[in-house]
Amino acid sequence: MILMQLSQITKSFDGEEIFEGVNFEVKTGERIGIVGRNGAGKSTLMKIIAGVESYDSGHISKIKGLKLGYLTQQMTLNAENTVFEEMAKPFEKVKAIGKRMQEETDWLAAHAEAYETTEYQTHIAKYEQLSNEFEQLGGYHYDSKIKTVLNGLDFSEADYDRPINDFSGGQKTRLSLAQMLLSEPDLLLLDEPTNHLDMATTEWLEDYLKYFKGAIVIISHDRFFLDKIVTQIYDVSLGEVKHYVGNYTKFIQLRDQYFQKRLAEYERQQSEIKRLETFVEKNITRASTSGMAKSRRKMLEKMARIEKPMLDARSANIQFDFDRNTGNDVMHIQDLEIGYSAPITVPIHFEINKGDHIGIIGPNGIGKSTLIKTLAKRVPPLSGQIIEGANLKIGYYDQKQAEFRSNKTILDFVWDQYRHMLEKDVRAVLGRFLFTQDEVLKVINDLSGGEKARLQLALLMLERNNVLILDEPTNHLDIDSKEMLEQALKNFEGTLIFVSHDRYFINELANRIFDLNKTGGHLYLGDYQYYLEKLEQQNALAAYEEQREDNNANDESASSQNTYQDQKALRREKRKIERQIEAEEQKIMELEARIEEIDVAMTDDATMNDYEKTQALADERTSIEQSLEQVMTNWEELQLALSEFKDEMN
Repeated sequence: MILMQLSQITKSFDGEEIFEGVNFEVKTGERIGIVGRNGAGKSTLMKIIAGVESYDSGHISKIKGLKLGYLTQQMTLNAENTVFEEMAKPFEKVKAIGKRMQEETDWLAAHAEAYETTEYQTHIAKYEQLSNEFEQLGGYHYDSKIKTVLNGLDFSEADYDRPINDFSGGQKTRLSLAQMLLSEPDLLLLDEPTNHLDMATTEWLEDYLKYFKGAIVIISHDRFFLDKIVTQIYDVSLGEVKHYVGNYTKFIQLRDQYFQKRLAEYERQQSEIKRLETFVEKNITRASTSGMAKSRRKMLEKMARIEKPMLDARSANIQFDFDRNTGNDVMHIQDLEIGYSAPITVPIHFEINKGDHIGIIGPNGIGKSTLIKTLAKRVPPLSGQIIEGANLKIGYYDQKQAEFRSNKTILDFVWDQYRHMLEKDVRAVLGRFLFTQDEVLKVINDLSGGEKARLQLALLMLERNNVLILDEPTNHLDIDSKEMLEQALKNFEGTLIFVSHDRYFINELANRIFDLNKTGGHLYLGDYQYYLEKLEQQNALAAYEEQREDNNANDESASSQNTYQDQKALRREKRKIERQIEAEEQKIMELEARIEEIDVAMTDDATMNDYEKTQALADERTSIEQSLEQVMTNWEELQLALSEFKDEMN
């Protein structure tokens, strides 16, 4: 069933058109994402859907009695009430029915001697009617529902009786989200719902929304979240809103195909225009061909011109280069205690090697930012050692740098720090970060957070560092800018250490994961998917151990059945690990074969007399050996995990 339909909606601000002719449709149970650059009009479209923003022309229709919930970044709760009082508001009808049930119960208790009277039977029927309605509305478990949502969004029972005013802005946004989820609207509109959520809470929200009965429309810069939730995308770009079917990854594929198609159409039309214009120019003055020329000129005048499609952000030429790379050993972290006055965790140990792209993850407040600030020498260690390798040139960026202020223009701000550069070269660098033409003359104080973040990243690129340490580099960036940064960092041949809550970003870049926790953390020698698989294995083992302990308390038959189910689950995990081992062994064979090929090639007389070719082969061999070492390490870890599973099963 169609819940809401927007037809030919047009919207402008101060004479500037935001979008025109927008068609948008939401049906029961649909999961829709709205994406686009900052300032493209995503939030404006969402506000029009929510009914809080007017539009210039078009038509909106919706079903009668549509229950709509709209979560914005502004807090909508009563700040004087306690958390539980605010969370109970969606259940006012249930509570009122419960109160009436209690009144009927009290009356029946007071008139028990008159149970045979018509009036008594009327009250019994009334109580049964109220009881059925109460049960249908979930009245017997709404308290537990409130607690489930609050706990999922990282609020403890100690928070339930605290007034809303006691909480930070981010916590208030989470409480608004909790109330919105509990109200269960027919259409849920979420504007950046994962802001202020850590990774574990975001994953909980993903799981919760999977079972949400109503339709959902989401604006989010979290591409991993969009991939998990949505099945349709509306892309707000260049004054139009285009509809794609699929999750975010599918949208990227379809968008690029559409861009190529539009570009081909534009180029064909330009070729046709040039042909017609040439014909008109050559033949308009000749008496014999003037009529044909005029006819073609009319064709040109009536032709609906195709605008040249804009290239997306990934076409920007960004590259983090350096003059000289590090040695193989970048940092040895030994017994490192971090913090400002007292240690946050137990001593930390891990190693960083050349070419590592390490994503540092962990719960909010565990000390991720403090750790990388310590590695970047912005904060002194409390104890322990960071032993640095040779030729390190470290560049550091954190999200706070996007909050700086200056009365200078973008061009002057950069040029003042690199006086030796020509103006055209400074403009070229800024153009790579999407500051083009007159945009470089904008005053920094007038820039958005995303624009300031791009400017700081441009300065970081100019430093030519071989080690980059980044703290939440995608904060303030829209999706296009994130993709632009990802592409540049993928191609970075130095060492990268970064903290991010953006799982898509982590998944694209990290070849190592350091999971920081109160016991000092653990370095996983693989990408984010490898980390998730290892986590799943650990959880499966932990669940098995817990179940085995529970089974010991049960009778023999129940224990036997449970053990069978556990063994079945473990066999599935065992097969999964065995397949991973086979894949790693295949990689080992391929890498070793390539090393043999290189060794043979390097003994060839022609190669031995060609220094550049010899050096290239030697560099490739070194790189392959490093890859082989990583694959061997992964293989050993998988073998160890397989051995543990076999022990558990015996």
